[in-house]
Amino acid sequence: MSTAATPASTESFKSPFGRRLEPHLALSKSAKGAACVQLIKDVLAAPGVVVFGELLDMPNVVDLKNSPDHERYHRLLEIFSYGTYQDYLQNKATLPEITNVQRMKLQQLSIVTLSERARAIPYSDLLTYLEIDNVRQLEDLIMDAIYQNMINASLDQKLKQVEIHSAMGRDLRPGQAQIMLKVLEDWTKTSEALLQALNAKMAQVQDNYQKEKLAKEQFDADLERIKKEATSSGSGKHRKTGASGPHMMDTDVLDQHMYQSPEYMGEFERMSYGGGKR
Repeated sequence: MSTAATPASTESFKSPFGRRLEPHLALSKSAKGAACVQLIKDVLAAPGVVVFGELLDMPNVVDLKNSPDHERYHRLLEIFSYGTYQDYLQNKATLPEITNVQRMKLQQLSIVTLSERARAIPYSDLLTYLEIDNVRQLEDLIMDAIYQNMINASLDQKLKQVEIHSAMGRDLRPGQAQIMLKVLEDWTKTSEALLQALNAKMAQVQDNYQKEKLAKEQFDADLERIKKEATSSGSGKHRKTGASGPHMMDTDVLDQHMYQSPEYMGEFERMSYGGGKR
């Protein structure tokens, strides 16, 4: 009996961060109002839970935006999803107070966001941005983020900076997906134009190569023809053996040399002017 193939579940493709959120997603289906607010508080403090986009889209969580008493918790969850510690500080007056554990998590998420702009971040910038008092506390924060695989980084204590090699992906801000799609579309168009230019250049190089090949073949043929003609024209030469060995001398050159010799000219004058009278 044959069985139909079972399609792979999308759950299997979730990152470890996404899987850690799943129990809270299940609870959010039944938690409403104050219970949903408590769920958000627990999620923001839960170890290893650092992505919140799916929770933010759950119907009961979305409903919090319509409640004057609970709306601020929805905005707090938004900041943890794609915002930074500075976003929290700038809106602190209208947001709930966060615990030290939640603050530490938001600070670490802020480092992830900052790593998108620069791969080497000076300690001085982080101390100011995250409102941390000393370098030791900052380094502990970074080391914990490395341990949780939020970032892959190394601490350069000599240069007093953190070097980010890679970082986790955070949830997208509203509209950010469209911006990324536009960037990818522009990149694709640029790549296609570059590819066309390279293909045209390759065709030109190939054409020049064929022309040079034909020119060389013609040159070689002409050279061979000239050699054959030179060999044929040398068949009327005579061989003369002298003290230095055999050599070739052209017949016309030999006759010219003989008729212009002093002996011949002297005999010619004697015969012409009576030099030979008896």
